[in-house]
Parts: sequence; structure tokens; C-alpha cells
Amino acid sequence: MSSDLFEIVANYTYDWESWFLPDGRVRWINPAVERMTGFTVDECFAMADYPLGIVHADDRRAVDILIQSALSGTSGNDVEFRINRKDGVIGWAAVSWQPMTGVDGKQLGIRTSVRDISWRKSAEEALRQAKAEAERADRAKSRFLAAASHDLRQPLQAIGMYVAALAGRPLDEASHEILADVRQCLAASGEMLEDLVDISRLDAEVVVPALADVAIADLFELLETSFQSEAEARKIDLRLIPRSLFVRADPVILSRIMQNLVSNALRYTEQGRVLVGCRTRDGAAVLEVWDTGIGIRPEDRARIFEEFYQVDNPARDRRRGIGLGLAIVRRQAALLGAPLAVRSTPGKGSVFSVTLPLTDSHEVAPSAADGSEPDFEGRTIAIIDDEPLQLNALQSFLRLRQARVIAGRSIIEILTQLEAADVPPELIIADYRLEAGMTGAAAIAAVRFRIGKPIPGILITGDTEPQRIAEAEASGCRLLHKPVDPGKLARTIDQMLTGR
Repeated sequence: MSSDLFEIVANYTYDWESWFLPDGRVRWINPAVERMTGFTVDECFAMADYPLGIVHADDRRAVDILIQSALSGTSGNDVEFRINRKDGVIGWAAVSWQPMTGVDGKQLGIRTSVRDISWRKSAEEALRQAKAEAERADRAKSRFLAAASHDLRQPLQAIGMYVAALAGRPLDEASHEILADVRQCLAASGEMLEDLVDISRLDAEVVVPALADVAIADLFELLETSFQSEAEARKIDLRLIPRSLFVRADPVILSRIMQNLVSNALRYTEQGRVLVGCRTRDGAAVLEVWDTGIGIRPEDRARIFEEFYQVDNPARDRRRGIGLGLAIVRRQAALLGAPLAVRSTPGKGSVFSVTLPLTDSHEVAPSAADGSEPDFEGRTIAIIDDEPLQLNALQSFLRLRQARVIAGRSIIEILTQLEAADVPPELIIADYRLEAGMTGAAAIAAVRFRIGKPIPGILITGDTEPQRIAEAEASGCRLLHKPVDPGKLARTIDQMLTGR
């Protein structure tokens, strides 16, 4: 009776609905299929490969993989594909799917709901053409962002894992020196890519400040530790004048702002000094970074906060960074609601300041954990990545730390490996982009569904596009960006496994 009522209701829905049994056979199709595709319900049932016969040839494999993963327990929303209408017209559709379970707990199969998005695609194409001129004007920025795309991050991610694995083996002194140089090169590359990630995360509006009371003295001590060696090597007098004050801010964001300002001051100061201080004004703390560098012309002061703009660096000297530091500072200061200001005299130097509210409370944010890297002896971890090199590198990294690893290159493969495993995984690590348009979030959901436990998950992504970052953040998994520092990955895994 309940299934009959379901069919009666669903027959009147506007979207094209289908019900597939657990063995993949189609149980029911609603009449909306004819409006969208031109094929009647009877014609669809007569198809040997429904619904693939209606799907565009170039999208057929992706839809087939989607159906198979759905039958394994995944759910998903708004995955786009093309359809071949009966009249020969190619249309666009978006499918959502969910597993169905009866009141007795028995699996009834999956329900798919397909809506027509041809109108949206037409609107998107019109908008794309309208923006073509603006995009060409922004070509320099696009080229630079493309340099830090997913494909660039992939080899750096694998190299980092292999270097970490190699460091755990016996090496002679010369090999240790070479390994140290490789790590330094990776760190420099990672720093540039991290700037791009910061920009993308801020633009995606996924950074939420965690406000706490921050001690100015502790912040200045961190800055001194971070930059004193560089200043001494360049014969620049770096002075920090701490105050026994507390401000209300996100400690991580505030330290990043000040590190960028001090780093920028050192880069543009050939000789003289950089002074970091704090003064109070109208119940607020004004943190200032003074330098005796080249200064900024009045016409450049507004542009220095733009992406990739650098004063007096036409040759793009990489020692002066890539021109994202102040763009990040502007976004982060706005996120904290902290006014940002600059005063400068060409040839004499500049002063950058950020203003934050003072607080009387001394509940200081806890310090970060020590830098030790844990091992995972006796723990079982599942990993999913469709690129063999990345998968092998991560396996080597985890096995060096005594973990039991269950690995797969796709959702279907990892589920097959789970069937053969002696024990279920306690944690899942997945690359965000998998083959055929599937995502790591869907893979993690499938593993959780199969083992019947909401185990923690880590998503690793090389995407810097704000929309992709927002989607990954919304999955509820911990998100890490390539190339991931091996130590950070180990500590994140430990936190997820122990619940700390």
C-alpha cells in the first residue's frame, strides 16, 4: 500500500524520477521522463540499458559509475550530465540520488531525481560570453592562479610524502644534506601555494574567526622567533617592543597578518631597521610595523593591496614573494573587523598598522601542540586516490608510521577492499577529485554507509577555486590543501583518531 501511494504521489512530480532495485533493475519511472527526454515510460522500460541509452555518449561512463556507487550506498546532489532527447536535441540535466530503506530496515534500492537545467546552461553560456572581455583583462591573474592548479600540486604532494618516508631510513651525512635542501625547496614552493589557498579560502567565505584573548607579548615573541635570523643575515636591525596587553582576535589570523607585514617590511628594506610596536588609542590597540625601506608612492598605495601587484619589482624577483601577502592581509583584517592603514614616504620608509579592541580578560588561546610526529601502530586507515603515484606515496607514508592501510583508486575498489579486510577502518583519507566527476566526500560517505559507522574523514585537495573549497568544507570532513606537510598530516590524523 505504501509503495502504491509513493508511486501515485511521485507520478505527479515535475522532475524525472526513477526507482532502481538493489540489483540495478529499474522498478518504476514517472511520466515526467517524456517531458524531459521525449521518450515514454514504456519506451524507457524497453531499453536494455536504461537510463544510459538517453545519456550523451561522452557522459555515459560517468553516469554508470554514479549509479554503481549509489547502489553501494552513496547519496549525492546536483551532478550534471547531458541527455540525448528523442528529437535529437542535446539537453542538460542534474541528478540527485538517495538510498531507500524500508521500515523493517531492508534496502529497497535507490531513488534518482533528474531535473532539466538546459535553461540554466543557456543562461550560463550567455553570461560567459558577456564576461569574455572582462576575463581577458584579468588574464595575468588567471595565468598565475593556473600555475598553482591541481596538476601542479599533485607532484609536490607525492614528493613530500616520499621525502618524509626517506627521512625515516638510514642515510649518510651527504644524503641528509641533500634531503635538507629538497625539503627547503618544497617549503618555498609550499609557501607560495599556501598564499593562493589563503586567498581562495577567504574569497570562498569558509574562514570563520575563532575569537580569543591574544597576548601581544606572546605574538611579538613568535614574530621575533620567526624573523630574527633572516634580519641578522641581511644586516637589518629588527626590533620588537612588546606590551602587557591583550586584544580580542583570532590568534591564527592575527599572527598571519603580522607575519605578512613583517615579512613585507624586511623584503623592501635594504638597510636600516624594522620596528614592531603597539600603542593604545581610544580603548583599542594599534599594532604597527615600521620600516626604513623604499617607501610607497601615493599613486601605488591603493594598488599594493591588489593580488600580484608589487612595488618596484618589474622583473618579478621571487625573493620579494609573489605579491599576495598584502592582498591576504586586507581580507584577513576585514574578517576580524580590524581597520588597516598605511603611511609612507618614498625613499624613507613605510608604516603599516592594524587596530584591534583591547580586552581585560586574560583567557589566552591555548598554544599549539609540540612538533613531534605520532605513529599509528595498530590503527587501520582507508585511503582513496585515483592517481597511483599519489596513492603509493600516501601508503608509504602511513606504513612507515606502522598503520594498517586499506587502499583503493575508486569508490567501487575501496568498497571491494573493505569486504576483504579483517577489520574496518578507523579513519578515511580521500582526494577530493576522483574519476568520472565523483568526489572524495561521496567516497567517504560510501565507506561510512558500508561499515555502518560515522568514522572521521580527511579530504585532501589541490583546488584553489573558491566554489570547490566551499563544497569540500561543507562535507563535514577535515580539509587539507596540497601539498600537505607530512608532519601536519600526521598530527591531523592523530587528532582525528584520538578525538583531541
